[in-house]
Amino acid sequence: MCSKKDQLKLLFVLLLMGALILSGCDILADIFPSETEGVKVTEEPEGPSKESTDDSIGVDIIGPTPAETEMNPIPPEPTAQSFRTSDGVELQGMFYPARTAYQPLIVMMHWAGGDMRDWQVIAPWLQNSGVQQDFVGSERTWLEVSWFPVMPEDVSFNVFTFTFRGCEGGCQSLDPEGWLLDIEAAMMFIQGFEGVDLSRVATVGASIGADGAVYGCTYYNAVTSVCHGAFSISPGGYLKIPYADAITYLEDDMPPASGWCLFAVGDTQSATACENASGDLYQATEVEGQAHGMALISPESDPNPLIYMLSFFNKIGICDDCP
Repeated sequence: MCSKKDQLKLLFVLLLMGALILSGCDILADIFPSETEGVKVTEEPEGPSKESTDDSIGVDIIGPTPAETEMNPIPPEPTAQSFRTSDGVELQGMFYPARTAYQPLIVMMHWAGGDMRDWQVIAPWLQNSGVQQDFVGSERTWLEVSWFPVMPEDVSFNVFTFTFRGCEGGCQSLDPEGWLLDIEAAMMFIQGFEGVDLSRVATVGASIGADGAVYGCTYYNAVTSVCHGAFSISPGGYLKIPYADAITYLEDDMPPASGWCLFAVGDTQSATACENASGDLYQATEVEGQAHGMALISPESDPNPLIYMLSFFNKIGICDDCP
């Protein structure tokens, strides 16, 4: 007889296959313009492994005490990463190390209008290592750090970002099936990271990445553990898995994981997706206007999306000092 957990995993796979074949839900028809600014990266000899050959890592991490790690701070410079998907596509990523070892890991997924560089200001803010990238005066509010809330002094996260296939500088076409493979590969790749608390993982995403965050968290928990939850900004079933179904799969994890949604009331597809989802650990919050995806990360949004994200980290237990 199969265990309950095995039955849930099998049900997740069967429902996912059905969703990919039968779903007729709309996907973003327009690709948003994106900024092509890059960030210079210094390759460091230390940091996460660039290749992971073990896809079944699921052990508890026992690291040094906080006092020991504070005595040996980690250089804050991000390091470029590359990894391959199950169908052989090479993807590019960036790892931003936490200030000290064995801190939680946040996997961040971009929207169709850009690539992993959308997170190049938010990721250092989450690192909280004293080195902050900024694009002063940028019209893209998610690249303008001046309005970001102050991070709690003792909080520092590891952050991993990557670019979906065909999305360098902005997605050139829609490839939800391929993007699901990209997410699977990314969530397997992080298991090779050293000095990271792989038992405290969370995912964050916008638009296609918002749906990807939920899928990635569920996938991670199906093959190892533990992803505590997915924070989604403007999901809409853009990966051909209805968001409400994805939240159900997420809460069926053992242990269950949380999903939070932030959406604008005038963003019809995202509003519908978030309002239709439900669960004991699920929470949806609306803001005024029609902003979608990364554009919702703005000082005009109420609640402040970044403070709301930190509250999510606190709620799922990976940041005791977050508001």
